[in-house]
Amino acid sequence: MARPFSDVYTYNHRLDEDGSVMFDCSTDSSVWPWLALNPVHPILVQTINFWASIDSGEFLGTFDPDVWTALTQVEWDCGPPTVGLPARGIYTTEPDGERARYHLRFFDADDQRVARMSGQGVTFRTRNFEGWRDEAKEKIVKPEPPPFEYAPKQAVSVSTPVESFLAPLRRAETVATSGLITKANGLRPAHPYIGGSGDHVNSTHMGEVGRQFGDLLLGQRLINTGGEMVFKHYVELGTPFDVALNSHDPAERRFSLIVRQAERDCTEITMQYAIAS
Repeated sequence: MARPFSDVYTYNHRLDEDGSVMFDCSTDSSVWPWLALNPVHPILVQTINFWASIDSGEFLGTFDPDVWTALTQVEWDCGPPTVGLPARGIYTTEPDGERARYHLRFFDADDQRVARMSGQGVTFRTRNFEGWRDEAKEKIVKPEPPPFEYAPKQAVSVSTPVESFLAPLRRAETVATSGLITKANGLRPAHPYIGGSGDHVNSTHMGEVGRQFGDLLLGQRLINTGGEMVFKHYVELGTPFDVALNSHDPAERRFSLIVRQAERDCTEITMQYAIAS
């Protein structure tokens, strides 16, 4: 996606001899409220993934703010929940078929690893993105949905009701639920931590959907230790979507989900977790 506003999360970029970009990270929570979260929280991890890749691309001259891009796949793993906030990071890219893959590593002030992520995207170079998105949204957005029953904030380990994205689980032949993310509950200033273009549900939302589903699934607060998301179609804001459990391996502490909207698969989510103490 294009840069939504002018603040920069990473700074003091410098190019290493091997082509890596080294950078420092902002710790200003007045600009970046999500810095109040645990450093391995999915909202923080997916947000720093977004900003550091954009900032590093701008430094290298490979990111064009006037061209729309979309993340198609991202994977990550985290350090222990006791790590500090990201203080510095390293960005690298490598060829991967017809598209490049990026890699990011973040470290705290004591040089402990906070998170590592890798991803790939697609660039909309020859398409009228805004016009195409308007047509897509007209096809999928339905009339105003009925009142939505969100899971209680305690059940999904959030501080305010507006941060709950999912309904309580339905435990039948398939364990599933519904979700609804709107501009009113899913983006700042209404949401305390998540921003974005407002064009669609973004990767940070989906990481949080995975985390909340895990808390509902096990009935307790979990710590996300890693995962992967594959994005096939945009999930639209303001329209309910379904989330179903594909598999759960308690021994490996891993589960996988499929997010569907308008009868099509949109996002595959795999979450690795630890039990919060």
